[in-house]
Amino acid sequence: MIAVYGLAVLSVVLFFYILQVRLRKYEIGLWEFISIVLKGYQAWIPFLKDLLSHRKFLKEEKLGGAAHLMIFYSLVASLIGTILVAINQYSGIFFSKQVYCGPLFLAYSGFVMDVTAWVMVLGSILGIYRVVKRRELYTGMEYYSNIGFLLGLIYLAISGAFIESYRFTGRNLTQYAVFMPNAYMLSFLHISRDGYYALYYSHFPIAFLLIAILPATAIFHSILGLYNYILSYGRPLGELRKPFDLREILEKENPEMPKVGYTSASEIPKLDKLEALACTDCFRCQDNCPAYAVGRPLSPMMIITKVKQGLEVAGKNQLIDGSIADDELWACTTCGACMEACPVYIRHVDYIVDMRRNLVMNMRMDQKKSGLLLNLSQSNNSLGMSNAGRHDWLKELGVKTVQENPSFEYLFWVGCMGSFDAKAKEIVKSLIEILRGAGMLDKIAILGDEETCCGDPARRLGEEGRFQEIAMTNIDLFKKYGVKKILTICPHGFNTFRNEYPKLGLAGVQVIHHVELINELIKGGTLKLKINVDKLTIHDPCYLARNNDVVKPQREVASALGNLVEVDRYGKNTFCCGAGGANYWYDVPERKRISHERFEQLQATGANTIITLCPFCNAMLDEASRAKGSQVKVLDISQVVKSSINDK
Repeated sequence: MIAVYGLAVLSVVLFFYILQVRLRKYEIGLWEFISIVLKGYQAWIPFLKDLLSHRKFLKEEKLGGAAHLMIFYSLVASLIGTILVAINQYSGIFFSKQVYCGPLFLAYSGFVMDVTAWVMVLGSILGIYRVVKRRELYTGMEYYSNIGFLLGLIYLAISGAFIESYRFTGRNLTQYAVFMPNAYMLSFLHISRDGYYALYYSHFPIAFLLIAILPATAIFHSILGLYNYILSYGRPLGELRKPFDLREILEKENPEMPKVGYTSASEIPKLDKLEALACTDCFRCQDNCPAYAVGRPLSPMMIITKVKQGLEVAGKNQLIDGSIADDELWACTTCGACMEACPVYIRHVDYIVDMRRNLVMNMRMDQKKSGLLLNLSQSNNSLGMSNAGRHDWLKELGVKTVQENPSFEYLFWVGCMGSFDAKAKEIVKSLIEILRGAGMLDKIAILGDEETCCGDPARRLGEEGRFQEIAMTNIDLFKKYGVKKILTICPHGFNTFRNEYPKLGLAGVQVIHHVELINELIKGGTLKLKINVDKLTIHDPCYLARNNDVVKPQREVASALGNLVEVDRYGKNTFCCGAGGANYWYDVPERKRISHERFEQLQATGANTIITLCPFCNAMLDEASRAKGSQVKVLDISQVVKSSINDK
């Protein structure tokens, strides 16, 4: 037993030594890593709940999810059983009385543990099959260490069964056969004493060896998953990180813009390097990526795999002008589907946008991308229209500016599309009529010519400096006019104001999407709707549903309007329209337009009307409908509600 305890201590020491060696490669100290995990204690319980549910593992890739479920829960059950047996044995040694000896103890330590052993064997076999099928994605070390680890689990399960059968026969425990099915089934083999010792004295060393080498295998993702969860805990899915603070830079005596982004794996911030290593090449991000689905040159999994290879494989360090083509980065719509699907909480969009920032800094953009930035600089809006008289047409509808209505409750942020695009203007007009009918027109005000862009297109494109310049101007305006609530029809503005402006100084401001306000008016009885007999389906915008968890209000409104038919991918699992990530302003090679793919999904529901909640989604899906000659109507939620009110 002393030898067993010695091996146990040695395995723990080796575990931390190997962990330290691996961390040091990425310039992270062992205590720094441990400190991050310990300081993130508030994330432990939410992480554990997510892990125990296995929702991300089982949602898409069934084979890998089932294998992971079997291995994980068999290890958990084995750990619990080992602890119970140890307590029982040591209580007998030290107190001359065993704590557990009833049928429940026998059932768990015997029957449950026996079943667990075969679950572990099956899960490990499925895991090996999956690794072998994807051999090209692993380095040589990863490949063989993963298979070795899984073979080790199989050996532990089988050797444990044989050890039990020897004890079953030698101690004549036939009366406990019902609790020891493995021992009973294998007892006919009559394991010899030498065979028993060989199994026993190899069982424990292999178990402790697997513990020791865990940081050197892909099983390390089990620890890095918690690490990644902690790093992103409390950070909304739609929030990009702030690489610098423009206000602080401008306050310096000699302001100088810092370098942003990176071109090689070695330039990646050290904490992000470790985040990428958690990837197990499970394909869930790729399977959910709208860009990949339509043949764009992007696989979010391969982006992370190339980052990993850049960190681990000699000669693979260069990313831009190396393993990653520019179009791979530009193809991303930043919809967040990859991050929502990732079971180890990798933020793929962070890596993509960081590399975009480098491309923008070095002016590696085509005319359309450059044109977007020029529009923002010269016209103060993303569409390149003259900002003078931006909201004159709204004043004609009776909407007052903040100067005319200083006691406003809601600042109505109309947005670039809502201000200039003809179809988006119809959405705004419908909302104005709804608010007029609800007696709320005097509660809103607009900025008029002082409204510019929210900055979302600049930031997603990779122009961080321009984004922060826009944000600083807008925040100062909000403070100047005492804004407490912002109402917007655009999920991109909604996300930017709600999640990103607070990191730049905006505080105490509630951001409301127009569907949330409409839903409140209906639930409060202010709006009376006529039931529509048409079938309705909802296209959830990525930046509203997935990135900000606004899913329920639109369904409550739609259900009050008519017969709601859900598309397969809805809510947080929605499919992008193709406009996000500034993709509305430029093109990338593709087999099929993302908007056309999404329209076909929505059309397949048999709905007469597709409800949108974003002017960009509305424009993209309306174009797809017209291109396909479809009779399906594409309308914003406000237009459908207004029509129902007018039909009374």
